[in-house]
Amino acid sequence: MIDYSIKAAHDRMIEKKWDKIYVLVDIHNTIFRPSYRNKESFIWFKGAEKSLQFMTKCKQICLILWTSSHDDNIKEYLDVFERHNIHFDYINENPEVKNDDLSCFDKKLYFNIGIDDKFGFCAENGDWDIVYMRLNQFFKIEVSPIEKMENCYKLTPPGWK
Repeated sequence: MIDYSIKAAHDRMIEKKWDKIYVLVDIHNTIFRPSYRNKESFIWFKGAEKSLQFMTKCKQICLILWTSSHDDNIKEYLDVFERHNIHFDYINENPEVKNDDLSCFDKKLYFNIGIDDKFGFCAENGDWDIVYMRLNQFFKIEVSPIEKMENCYKLTPPGWK
């Protein structure tokens, strides 16, 4: 299901000549395993972190945090995401897409891809791996010359440990 959503969003972006798409992402049972307590455990689902980092770097993706968490908890989540180089453009809103003759976004925000267990996304069964694979297939991130140089220094020559 997420496989189709990513391809369809990309194809529509190309067809409509949009410069980006909007991806909203839930936290509980999507990014982190739910703790069902007042204190969050911050246990990442496999593939979530690298997929969100990719979306953060991709200029063709506007990343929207979709959550019913209280404001104090949202700040804590944003702090965790920041430490992991993940940035959300908006929280529970998309002010970039305005009402027009066809659509009213006063009560429902516009998005192209929804990543939420309530939408059928199954982090437990590897959906983040599909997200990462498809994002890399359809979207490109620009790497600065400095990042390229830093990545070169991270390489370990064969036989070295």
